[in-house]
Amino acid sequence: MAILTLSGRAAMAAAISTRPIHLAWGTGEPSWDADGTPPESTLATSLVSEIGRRTLTSWQFVIEDENGAITVNDVDDPTIKKKFAPSPGNAPTNHLYMLFNFDFEDAPAATIREIGIFVDTVTDPELPPGQRYFTPDQLVDPGILLGLERHLFVNRQPSVRNFYEQVLTI
Repeated sequence: MAILTLSGRAAMAAAISTRPIHLAWGTGEPSWDADGTPPESTLATSLVSEIGRRTLTSWQFVIEDENGAITVNDVDDPTIKKKFAPSPGNAPTNHLYMLFNFDFEDAPAATIREIGIFVDTVTDPELPPGQRYFTPDQLVDPGILLGLERHLFVNRQPSVRNFYEQVLTI
């Protein structure tokens, strides 16, 4: 059986970076607050209860670096922090850093229990040009779920502009 090389993974990350990317957030299940959040599943294709999604603000290739300024939770253990730094010259790597800046009015009173990174979302073509936040009823096709996280609990406030940093390792 063939293996997927690091350069092959970098090529896949480069291909993903050219596609429409969105971060969706959802309320999940309120029972998670008392019963504990269920683990993420590699079989998931959507959020349990999506309330909206925002287009990618910026991205770059990164490398693991214990002195790096980009800090994210480890995929397998959210109590462990991983550090990354920009890849020199933004050379393709198998680590794709993504930043999503939500706005004040994006779901201003929601409780966020899950987020997901989607590629190839198709929105309603009748929407205003330049719109960056979309509710589920404004999607023609939700796209493909690339990453899922349920280890969070955020009570949205209309005075706070949330942002999410993710490093997707291919």
